Amino acid sequence: MRNTMSLGDTTSKKSALSQEVFAFLVYVYAVAVPLRSNFKTEFLLVLLSGFVWNVYRQGNGLGSIFKSQVFRAIGVYYVLCILSLVYSFQTKATLNFIVLQGTLPLLPILFYRQLTRRQINTALLFFSLSCFCLSVYASVDITRQYFEKYPQHWEQLQLIDWTFFSYFLPQNIRFHAPYYSLYIGACLLIHGYFLFTTKFTQNKASFLLHLFFCVFYFGFQALLASRTALVATVLVMALVGVYLTLRAGKYVVLVGVILFTIASSVLVFQKVTYLRIKFSESAGVTQRKMMWTSAVDVIQENPLLGVSPGQSEEALVESYQYNGFQEGVDARYDAHNQFLMYGVSLGILGVLAFAVLVFFLLKEAYQKKDFILFSFVAVFTICCLTESLMQRRDGTLLFSFLIALLVFAPKEDRNQS
Repeated sequence: MRNTMSLGDTTSKKSALSQEVFAFLVYVYAVAVPLRSNFKTEFLLVLLSGFVWNVYRQGNGLGSIFKSQVFRAIGVYYVLCILSLVYSFQTKATLNFIVLQGTLPLLPILFYRQLTRRQINTALLFFSLSCFCLSVYASVDITRQYFEKYPQHWEQLQLIDWTFFSYFLPQNIRFHAPYYSLYIGACLLIHGYFLFTTKFTQNKASFLLHLFFCVFYFGFQALLASRTALVATVLVMALVGVYLTLRAGKYVVLVGVILFTIASSVLVFQKVTYLRIKFSESAGVTQRKMMWTSAVDVIQENPLLGVSPGQSEEALVESYQYNGFQEGVDARYDAHNQFLMYGVSLGILGVLAFAVLVFFLLKEAYQKKDFILFSFVAVFTICCLTESLMQRRDGTLLFSFLIALLVFAPKEDRNQS
């Protein structure tokens, strides 16, 4: 009897250790996601190895993942991507797109019911810490470059040209500004919710730490001056804040949320020169109109299935040429709208597949009262109106990682709907 109990304890300890090791691998991957390195694939392979080992040791019960409406929507979308190979004349480029989208179904499978709520929160904080360190590094480096170019401004700080920082900071670390701003916005959403749920009287240190990160990320996102990401983040946070305070009956806090949102927005508009210039001059609006018009023309010619992801760039360039948009031809712009981009590459079916996925994610978030998930999906979707976020690794990986972590990773059953 003692031997049986001892064997059971040993097995239980090994299982617990295995789960702790896997959680550690997720933390490492969370740190890697924002970094400007080529190690993400290697980290993903290590994570995959940990997953295979866990399945070998104790199984994973993956069968129930197909009950999730979110995962089924991901599956339909990914099958459409694969089927586009059938009618693509650019097989290699289409395959590259399919590989790019691979983390969307893969990460939910790897994370499925592997983490406790505390471990998920820790992974979110590691992701935020990585973004913070990257931002501090970028700020210090661009500051060094600025004062090397304008040493006289050391003694006349009021002459500092903040437009220089807004424009060159993301370029300096090879991070496209709208994507970088989205990452920073995601961190702001994370700490904003933790700040709301942390009671100052019970845990002053955590409250003040989350408050610091909220202020830092809000200021940094304003400095990046990416209009859609900034406006979407502030708007969604304000709306969620209003909902939560109304639901909790905290009417004084409600007034504070509204006044703070208005005051901070006005302050940012007045103080961030580059942002004010972009708004006042409607920078990029004319170009986007041409991109969207050209994308609609392509969709009308190939409405059901599109031209395939591998041929979407060439189809758009030809449309730009036809519409006299030479800048688009030279730069080979994408549609700068993810929904239109899906229309071009995967047709109306692709647009519907992505829209259904977004709907099920918002439904899941609302039903589970997961306001980080709801806020992130809402902000991401709004940003998809002015950027083709899923066409680049930074956008696809951020979306895949946070969806897998928030929807599929919790050990409790969150996927029965």
